[in-house]
Amino acid sequence: MDWSRAKTILIWAFLFLDLFLGYQVYVTRFSHWQSPEAVQADRWDIEMYLNQQNISLEAEVPQETPAMTYLNAEYAGINAITLQEIPGIRVTMEKMALAARLDPPLPIRGQFTPGDLLRQLGPRMLHADQYTADLYQSSQGRLLYCQTYKKLPLFVAPLEIYLEDGAVLGYRQTYLHLRSQGASRQVISPYTAIRSLVDKRIIQPGERIESVRLGYYGSYDADVQVLAPVWRVIHDGKQHFVNAFTGALERPLVTSKP
Repeated sequence: MDWSRAKTILIWAFLFLDLFLGYQVYVTRFSHWQSPEAVQADRWDIEMYLNQQNISLEAEVPQETPAMTYLNAEYAGINAITLQEIPGIRVTMEKMALAARLDPPLPIRGQFTPGDLLRQLGPRMLHADQYTADLYQSSQGRLLYCQTYKKLPLFVAPLEIYLEDGAVLGYRQTYLHLRSQGASRQVISPYTAIRSLVDKRIIQPGERIESVRLGYYGSYDADVQVLAPVWRVIHDGKQHFVNAFTGALERPLVTSKP
């Protein structure tokens, strides 16, 4: 046997194998990547498509498609003992939340933004700095916030603040302990998510798209669950969640039985 020739053949075989494996890694890593130009093209396409369907896009649509991961979320409760030591607050533990009543109510001074209100309430609340306002889900007498992870909202971890006659009556708070799961991947364009809802006839002709927001969502209120990156789309007062990795429609939140 010509060992020199065999050695040369093996070297070339391993070289081609390395090149093939390197290409596979490249394809896997960048298969979900979308350049700013691609996102802009999606925008033009969806705007034309929505006009044809008589659907108005009245929301400010985010242009970023960041890399995200799934999250492991655990409800471990809030230290109610610490809150009970604060004068003027009554605390009740619920299954997945803490309910607090302020006695006396906290007066609101002058004009305020949702962020201003949260800072005023901060001394009577734990983890207040980890929440952001959700204006599209707020209503008269109730301001809604969501816990955040890397500045993105967790739609399953709300903070509800109750108002009446210029004062805060109390709040109801869900707080999750979080850690990332798996490798990060770039999310799909929000326009892709909108197109999916229109194609499925979930967004109907004549409707208005009022809000498009990136965040995390899980369809169960269990003590331990996995949260997926999602695009939340609010249209005519209804909301739907589109998985930001797969484009699939997420199920509505299922409340577990006691």
